[in-house]
Amino acid sequence: MMNRAARSEYGVLRFHGAVRREKVSAILSLSGIACISLGLAWTICYLMFDRAELSIVFVGLMAVGILALVRSRRSDGASLLIVAHGVLAAICAIALIDAPIERVPRSVHLFLLPLAAGAAFTFEARERYGSMVFPLGCMVLFVGFALGTLDTLAPGLSPPLELREWGARANTTISMALLAAIFGIYRLDIGKRLRLERELGRAVRNGEIEVHYQPQVRVDGRPIGVEALVRWRHPSGTTLSPDTFIPLAEESTLINDIGLEVLRQACGLLEQWSHHPNTCGLRVAVNISPVQLLDAAFVPSVARLVAQSGINPALLELELTESALSADTAEMIERMRELEVLGVSWALDDFGTGYSSLSTLRRLPVRKLKIDRQFVQEVTAQERTQRLLGKIVEISQIMGMNALAEGVETVEQRDLLVTLGCEQFQGYLFARPMPAAALHAWLDSPMICEGV
Repeated sequence: MMNRAARSEYGVLRFHGAVRREKVSAILSLSGIACISLGLAWTICYLMFDRAELSIVFVGLMAVGILALVRSRRSDGASLLIVAHGVLAAICAIALIDAPIERVPRSVHLFLLPLAAGAAFTFEARERYGSMVFPLGCMVLFVGFALGTLDTLAPGLSPPLELREWGARANTTISMALLAAIFGIYRLDIGKRLRLERELGRAVRNGEIEVHYQPQVRVDGRPIGVEALVRWRHPSGTTLSPDTFIPLAEESTLINDIGLEVLRQACGLLEQWSHHPNTCGLRVAVNISPVQLLDAAFVPSVARLVAQSGINPALLELELTESALSADTAEMIERMRELEVLGVSWALDDFGTGYSSLSTLRRLPVRKLKIDRQFVQEVTAQERTQRLLGKIVEISQIMGMNALAEGVETVEQRDLLVTLGCEQFQGYLFARPMPAAALHAWLDSPMICEGV
């Protein structure tokens, strides 16, 4: 059974990929359209009633709406948080001048309800501020405005009575419509996830999980191995990339079946290679999810696959991302050492972006550090990044490890990495991920055979 901490850390709404981006984009777009429309309409109304001083906050609301539409293209957590705080500030400012008068109740504070619901729905459970603290803050403010507790802060400015009466009806209707729209997006998202989960559950049985391979090379271009990259050949005919389904697989524990299928195909490739002198020494690296590693059945399953395929386990390299070490480090290291005893080697992926300290790194049975592609992209432009990469390579050498740079796309990047002491590379400069058949053709090409 999976460790409870692992399920908590990695099994709850862990949507970092395309599914979450789509959801965040929808919420930001809805927020942007609503803020711009409401801000523009009320600005025009106040100008027509010669109350230009009250239109300032609505101009600010329009600015927040424009920001939301711009940031919807990025669709990341930071954008969502920035826009959420901008909307909150605008609602509070408008609600203060919306203090109840005569027979007209306050209505602007109703927009705090869709704001709270949108944040609670869109932020991940592990993002506690966005998913819990911020929505609770909105609800506290809602109650404060509803009970009149915050009326003492009202500046004494109020729109004309006839405008307030019409506005109360409009604000109530629009805020409830926005709340309904957010719940609609939520239902669509849940439906999409459930449908995708059902289809993914059948993918392994139906042979829809494919593995593509990206070569890893020395500085002269000669291959030292490949990285196995999972793909899902969806029944619709579309080939889906990992960020579309791996987060869902981790949430539903389907990652265990998918991960073992990738390992099975990787072991099959190694078995084929073992019969040919040009490939019998090449490695295959396979990414391992922390959810897999914390499953008690994982180590016996890997041992069984290695034994059945008859491969040299030293040529099977398992990769774990550095960020995975943020939880249950002791248990993960124990499982890693159990697999090392089988002869399997370990690499630490995305090194430099996670949380591991040097003391943790010293305890890990890792033989390779994979430098994150973000550093590689910046290496030719930032001297600070060059110094950092130089230190990473130096650390790997001191600790008896190899350093491999990911995401190498230009000759300039490769040459600079060579001057820093890096000798192993992976990226589009050398080859893109490819199916097994194309990989065999690539390995047999004259340029590879001669060494480039």
